[in-house]
Amino acid sequence: MIRCVELYTGKYIGEVEKSEISGNMEYIYDDYTYIFKHMIIDEVAFFVKNRFRPTIENNFSYHSPKEGQPEKYQSIRDMAKELAYLIEEMVPNGREKSLAMTNLEQSVFWANAGISRSE
Repeated sequence: MIRCVELYTGKYIGEVEKSEISGNMEYIYDDYTYIFKHMIIDEVAFFVKNRFRPTIENNFSYHSPKEGQPEKYQSIRDMAKELAYLIEEMVPNGREKSLAMTNLEQSVFWANAGISRSE
């Protein structure tokens, strides 16, 4: 086994088989991704730390639609559109109406994001 440590601090991050180590190897430990720096000295492999948070990675990544998702998005938009027309018809113009419309748009956005990010 090869001991894996962070290059600049010497912090222990784990162990791997020597045969597993390659030029583009990544090692995930304690919410960070470590990238191998092409250096093994005395059975110690040195890695450089990159931040890695699964939630951030997921929230700031493109999610191509999966089967059935476009229909879900459209259903949410259709229902929201009905509510938007009701608000347009019944609520007097003003700040409150504008906020209602803006928050309805946000609701659609977040509902669709919830579908795309979790399926």
